[in-house]
Amino acid sequence: MTKLGAWSHSPLRALVADPVREWPDKATPTDRRRLFNAVDAASGTTGFHHAIHAADTLIQRGDGPDMAMLGMLARRLADGTEPPAANVDLSVYDTFTTLNITTGEVA
Repeated sequence: MTKLGAWSHSPLRALVADPVREWPDKATPTDRRRLFNAVDAASGTTGFHHAIHAADTLIQRGDGPDMAMLGMLARRLADGTEPPAANVDLSVYDTFTTLNITTGEVA
């Protein structure tokens, strides 16, 4: 956390999954420091495995792994309360935005 440029040579780098390994490579130094601080804080209460799993989940979802989100997700994973991801069918909302082809108006 103190020498952010050392990430590419860190033995810790080999212990994490590809998304977590690659995100700091592309992140700004400020974002990289935030990720490492968040993982460190979450590791203290939930363990390293759950903290890294939470970071991996957030990164794969496209969310920024900030301290609050990562800590909360790591605690839920450690407690076994993280619900499985479900595909939600949003097609019911298509009826609200149906385009009238004849008039070009949204119904």
